[in-house]
Amino acid sequence: MLLALPALRVSRQNFPGSALALMGRPERLCLVAFDLQADSVHSIDRAGMAYFYLEGETLPSGLSTFFSSFGIALAFGKSNVGILAKNLQRAGVDRVITIPSFPPEGLRIHVSRYLVESLRASGIEGAYPWSPLRLPEEAMTFAKRLLADFGLKEEDRLLAIHPGSGSPAKNWDPKNFATVAERLSEWAKILLISGPAQDGVEEVRQAMRKASPWVADNLSLLHLAAVLKASTAYLGNDSGITHLAASLGLPTVAIFGPTNPEVWGPNGPGVNIFSGKNLSSPRSSEARSECSHQGLEIIKPEAVIEVLSSFFTESF
Repeated sequence: MLLALPALRVSRQNFPGSALALMGRPERLCLVAFDLQADSVHSIDRAGMAYFYLEGETLPSGLSTFFSSFGIALAFGKSNVGILAKNLQRAGVDRVITIPSFPPEGLRIHVSRYLVESLRASGIEGAYPWSPLRLPEEAMTFAKRLLADFGLKEEDRLLAIHPGSGSPAKNWDPKNFATVAERLSEWAKILLISGPAQDGVEEVRQAMRKASPWVADNLSLLHLAAVLKASTAYLGNDSGITHLAASLGLPTVAIFGPTNPEVWGPNGPGVNIFSGKNLSSPRSSEARSECSHQGLEIIKPEAVIEVLSSFFTESF
């Protein structure tokens, strides 16, 4: 979704006076709702939506009435997005534009650029210079209070680290994160970001000997975004949280295994990507996992420390 933000902004530019409704996963959409000046956010899991992904089914009257109030719909999706588009038109949407979620396999173009160019092919054009994701004041107030409760002072610098991702195969060794955190703790407070899944935070904590990191545990994405916004720099794997840090303009170091950052890398002016050598993913999951770890092993903590330290020592 964050990689789609430039395309969403271009769309918004084309219809500046229109009411904007977002439908998808509400917690994720709340990250961009303020930035896009959305009027409402709706869950894709609401009752009856499943019928819109089926061919020839009777559509729920309530949802049909809801969709009929829209003049245009922009639908990001995969193979069944065509069925969704037909049903949205059956429900009364005047125009439906479908955009593939990501480039076809083998096409090496960054996802954000691909989505904007796909919009252009549908006649929707506009400038999309990079700018940081804007957050509501409520979220920033939450972050300020949370960090104050941790003990962060105005003059302190903060390194946020998220050692997890959506796949264990993408994760740098927790000991490497611990090595970086210990070294940077000479100049900064360390904040570990933890979520509901196994994310390596406890392993990082156990591997640290000198520093005592703070842990931000199970924050909503919007509140986490605000905490990241208040940080000095960020370190993480190939993950959604890394994309979030980059989208906020935070100096970001991203650790990539076999995934090609030219296609999937985070957007932002302060992004530094450390990538493993193998950028072609094998077919089997076992082979992908092995290649990932082999690629990650060549990324050494000392190189990461050198980049990150510049964000904390330049004014000393």
